[in-house]
Amino acid sequence: MIQQDVTSICRPTVLTLVEYVAGKTVEEVQRELHLDDIVKLSSNENPWGPSPHVLEAIARTLPKLSTYPEQSFFDLKHALAEANEVEFENICVAHGTEAIIQLIPQLCVNPGDEVVVADVTFGRYEEASKLMGGCIVRVPLTGFAFDLDAMAAAITDHTSLVWICNPNNPTGTFVGREELAAFLDSVPRDVVVVLDQAYFEFVDDPDYPDGLDFLKAGYDNVIVLRTFSKAYGLAGLRLGYGIAAPPVRRLLDTIKEPFNLNRLSVAAGPAALADDAWMRRCVDETRRGREFLARGLIGLGLEVVPSQTNFVLFDSGQD
Repeated sequence: MIQQDVTSICRPTVLTLVEYVAGKTVEEVQRELHLDDIVKLSSNENPWGPSPHVLEAIARTLPKLSTYPEQSFFDLKHALAEANEVEFENICVAHGTEAIIQLIPQLCVNPGDEVVVADVTFGRYEEASKLMGGCIVRVPLTGFAFDLDAMAAAITDHTSLVWICNPNNPTGTFVGREELAAFLDSVPRDVVVVLDQAYFEFVDDPDYPDGLDFLKAGYDNVIVLRTFSKAYGLAGLRLGYGIAAPPVRRLLDTIKEPFNLNRLSVAAGPAALADDAWMRRCVDETRRGREFLARGLIGLGLEVVPSQTNFVLFDSGQD
């Protein structure tokens, strides 16, 4: 029998992808290093965990695990629509925002299309776009922040998608309101612009723009992404959502997998949104911790990038 490299049957774009390397769990570190007390900072998680009301909602749902959830996710979507002051028809839900990040290039990227991303930003944008045959156009950061003028200049007739992480992961910086408005005005309406706001709850700078304002103002090419993983302490349940113009949302729902949320996350979402006080306490404590850490690092003589997230980027002086 002739031996053949089995990967030769795969699409060439798949072979260019890089496997995602996740931060190790506490249990992994304990097992590998034989340590007991671990403080994990690597995945930007919420150390206070979910609201007690979320745990109660999950407990009430346990007897129902033998049946599929509602395909419409009616209660969850209504809660999200109310919390974000949008319509039910604007809401797309998925098992983490990464799932929607995977869907968006399937929606709008054809082989050979150009996809504009910052260099450096969240790495899954590139991988999801490359999978659909997108050609990545990287635009360097300026002062650890997005250079939207340069990103606008990078858009051509071949561009179909632009990714903006605001605030940005991993730098913690953000794009201001006027700058983002000018950028969106310059982008052709047949180019999709994704505003990933995974960390928006932690922002306290008054110049930070809410991406929903642009969507509500008629920028139908904008998709806003948000998550329950950070401020709401639900990273382990994998619950994220997108907010888009209804025609775009319907297409995202068409290509997503059926039953793409489990019953536990469907129950947890509305309960988390209902306990806004818990989320606010977590955010306030995180902000205080962020500033405490930044001051300490500066006191050690290290360069610290001002952050509007729940993490801090600094130069350790070591490679």
